[in-house]
Amino acid sequence: MQSWDYFVLQHPDGNLLQSWAWGEFQKKFGRSVWRLAISDNGHTLAQLLVIKMPLKFGWHIFYSPRAILINKTQPASHQHTAMKLIVDYLKNIATKEKVILFRTDPPLSSGDTTALSIYKSMGFLVSPKSTQPKTNLWLDIQPKEPNLLLQMKPKTRYNIRLAEKHQITVSSTQKPEDINIFNDLIRTTAGRDGFQPHPDNYYADQLAILGKHNLISLFIAKDGNKPLATALVSFFGRTATYLHGASSDQNRDKQPTYALHWEIIKTAKQRDCIIYDLGGINLNDNHAWAGITRFKLGFGGNIVDYVGNLELPLNRPWFKLYQLLVNKKYD
Repeated sequence: MQSWDYFVLQHPDGNLLQSWAWGEFQKKFGRSVWRLAISDNGHTLAQLLVIKMPLKFGWHIFYSPRAILINKTQPASHQHTAMKLIVDYLKNIATKEKVILFRTDPPLSSGDTTALSIYKSMGFLVSPKSTQPKTNLWLDIQPKEPNLLLQMKPKTRYNIRLAEKHQITVSSTQKPEDINIFNDLIRTTAGRDGFQPHPDNYYADQLAILGKHNLISLFIAKDGNKPLATALVSFFGRTATYLHGASSDQNRDKQPTYALHWEIIKTAKQRDCIIYDLGGINLNDNHAWAGITRFKLGFGGNIVDYVGNLELPLNRPWFKLYQLLVNKKYD
């Protein structure tokens, strides 16, 4: 486990979703997990966490959140060979595992044609859809707190101060039983915003498993003893990531969500993080995420665009049928 995470942490594209603990979390839902590593003379050339996800009619997909992690300090020929070995392995076991395709969504910029061409040369197709958000907001939290506040929009600064005036307090916990607070509020949020949350045990297992490795914390904003807003935030390497959030319908005028994220930022700085990934946004004013996007943009930050899902057909006949059923057009 330690050597696995060491490689992920050292890699510029390393991510919580490629960590050992994320694989353990996926196993809780009965999903098979492969941790593939290619090494040569004691040097790791590539690593990949692969999750087997169900489709209909007894078929499945292989899914890898984010990238095939290639050791870029090695010669280009070694990098290409390592990537090919991983892809060939997945092809070899696809029939036995009843898998139609291999899907990944690497953190490639939509304009990174060089990296994208490598994937395409191996048969990957660019899907019009994505599993992870295609656009994220990253906040550089290296500046001192006063400078971070100055980089925010005036309304955001005002609401942070307003929450302080109303004596909103924020605490963090890794106690599994505290997830009940989150689950109560996520149901309220889902009813208000019209989305389907994960089952309660999804968030409970996430806090329990990742919390055991000190990779996640539950933040709770309260008015006295009354929880008003909450968030699950991961800490992996030097990046803090906002995974899930929820808030009450009550006392919204006291701006608990602003106090919540300001405390997350301060905690992330204390943990030597340099980036706070605020998660997915959508700049279309008519999109369902328009409101949360405006909220997140108030903290400042940099917009990061990704290419989205890349899919490699592993069973051509069934893949073509899959294309028809989901009505996807690929590049």
